[in-house]
Formats: sequence, structure tokens, C-alpha cells
Amino acid sequence: MAAVVAGMVPVAHGSDIGGSLRIPASFCGGVGLKPSRGRVSFAPNVDEGGYGLSQNFVQTKTLRDTALLLDCLAVPQPGDPFLIPRPAMSYLELLNAPAPRLRIGWSTAPLAGVTTDPQVAAAVARTAALLAEMGHTVEEYDLPFDGLAAMRAMLDVWFFGLDVRLDAYARRTGRSVDETTVEPVILKAYDYARGISAAQFLPAMGALNAARRALGAFFTRYDVWLTPTTARPAESWGRYNLGRADVGFDALAPQIFAPVCQYTLPHNLMGTPALSLPLAATADALPIGVQLAAGPAQEHVLLQLGGALEAALPWRQRVPPLHVSRAG
Repeated sequence: MAAVVAGMVPVAHGSDIGGSLRIPASFCGGVGLKPSRGRVSFAPNVDEGGYGLSQNFVQTKTLRDTALLLDCLAVPQPGDPFLIPRPAMSYLELLNAPAPRLRIGWSTAPLAGVTTDPQVAAAVARTAALLAEMGHTVEEYDLPFDGLAAMRAMLDVWFFGLDVRLDAYARRTGRSVDETTVEPVILKAYDYARGISAAQFLPAMGALNAARRALGAFFTRYDVWLTPTTARPAESWGRYNLGRADVGFDALAPQIFAPVCQYTLPHNLMGTPALSLPLAATADALPIGVQLAAGPAQEHVLLQLGGALEAALPWRQRVPPLHVSRAG
């Protein structure tokens, strides 16, 4: 995402199993869409990524590019395990069509124990007010959800089988999996994965199903869920460095994942589309991402709503201090 916003490349590939399309967009000031489960095919070698939790797509600077690439990539392939509906019009055409009047629920309340930064919370509140001015029905609604419990279960799903994959790399390269070949955090994940049994993995999948059902109730009440993308603006370089030796697995959920994933993870659990837009910035010019999410297969709703916000709060002409246009 940094390369896109810096003008080095027009778009960049990304995959999202807990927020990895949306979080970089929030931190860097770009557009990050996680499509619905099954929207972009994993063919031909894989049915789904991460037991259905992951989606591949792209990171962009504008919604126009996001819509155009969704038209290009959302093409079912032979043998896909299931197909989901898509609108009759192209996503690019729908981007320029007005959104219907929507029921929007918004919140900045913690989903995993992390208090939202005041500047981020204010940006979401301003977005909610703007959407109300546009004619939508907008209400503040805090969904009860134990995000930390879901994250702890997710660890057993994310890392189940990691040891098998790394052992296969080791056999092909003739090198062992140790501190000389992988970063410290990856080595800890490898050791953790080796201890995950079926008796641990299957209850974790059951816990994620229970979380999915609880979260899904939101979309029986509202069409769109408005939250921060991340609880905080971008943090200091090195905080999420894989070379850190001080990160234990007991700290991963509350200290590492929660600040960045508490608002993004729900949509991986549900398989619902979620979109991060660079609608604000902090007093010291760090980008703030605001997340819109909708029910399954409703990417067009997010694009229509996002298009109206992009027109009202344009970001296309923002140029960061490090940009190709400033190169000597």
C-alpha cells in the first residue's frame, strides 16, 4: 500500500485474513477492499484461503480503480466450491450510481478491549453525521462481541498447519527451520503450530462459528456497519517487526492483533465485504481509515456509498511527503 500511495505503482496485490488489505490502507491513506467470501476465485490450486477466512484482492488509491479491478477479478472459475450473486451492472457503473437510502449503524466502542484513539473516533463520528446529511438513517449502535476470545480462537486456525508448510520448504531447500532461516516471530509461530492438535483446532473452528453467528445479527438490523478501520493511526516503525524477540503467543491477541484487527477481523469471520477509505487525518497528518462494511455479496453498496464519500471528502490529490512526484 505504501508503494501505491507513494506513486511507485498504480495498484498492489494483497490478501486479507484478518485485515491485511484494510489495515495498510488505513495506515497509508489508500483504499482497501476485502471482498465477500468467494467473490474472487482462488482457482485452480486452492478452494479457499484460510478455511474461508481469507480473500485476495488489490489495494488502490481511488475507488474507480477498486471498482474496475473488481470487475476484472470477480470472475467465477470452473470448479469453484460455490458462487455468490453479483449485480447486473458492472461495479464501475454502480460506483457512479446513487446509493439507496440505507440503514447505517456506527460505533467506535472497543470490540477487543482497545479504546479508540480520540482523533480516529472523531473521524468516524463526522462520517456518520455526513451520511445522515446525505439522507441515510444513521444510528450509533454498539454490538456486544468478545473480540479477544475470537482472536484467541483465530490463532489456532491461522497457525494450524504452518509447521507442515515450513517443513516442506525445509525439505525442498535442504535447510532446517530454526533461528538461522526464519524470523523470531515466525519461529515462535512454527513451534506453536507444532503443538496444535485436532482436539484444539476443531473447537477453535466451532468458536469462530459461534462468533460468526453473533456478529451476523448486526445485518438483520442495519445495511451498513461504520467503524474505524484501526483503533489507532499508524504506530512507530518496528512495532510489528517479525524480528522482535520479545513477543510471546500469550501477548499476540491483546497486544499485537487487537489494536489493528478489532474492527477488521469480524468481516473475515462473517465473509462480508469491508472497505477502508482515507477520510481523515490526524493533527500531524497521519492518515485515518474509516471502514464501511455490508452484508454478504453487497460490494456494490459499499462502492456506491464510498463514491458519495469520495466526492464529499476527496483524497485523490493528497500527496505524501515521500512521493515519486517529489523525486529530484
